[in-house]
Amino acid sequence: MLSAQLRLNEHLAKWDAEIRRFDAAVHDYGKSKAGYEHRVAIVKITAKNSVEKVAVAWLDTLADADAEANTLHLEYRGSEATVEAIKARLRWCQAVADALRSEVSTERAEAQIYSQDRSTP
Repeated sequence: MLSAQLRLNEHLAKWDAEIRRFDAAVHDYGKSKAGYEHRVAIVKITAKNSVEKVAVAWLDTLADADAEANTLHLEYRGSEATVEAIKARLRWCQAVADALRSEVSTERAEAQIYSQDRSTP
């Protein structure tokens, strides 16, 4: 069985990789949200400035009905879900690291106690 310190070191490396994944996911989320909002704005401005005037109340409905805006909205929501899932995994990583740190300190305390007891083989 690996010592707690080795398991902690391995876990911290995995946690670091997860943080890097989170950074990339947040970047993708921002890009997809901006793309969606841009397309919605284009649809609204186009409808507002068209020959056939559209009521302002209908602009959101028209934007929701746009096929490209819908596709971008799905991508945006998907990347949002990915970010939330990675956040949950990062919270789990933190809890595991805390438990392993506690185990490391316990092992160190046990080693110190046994090193002072000369009667043990």
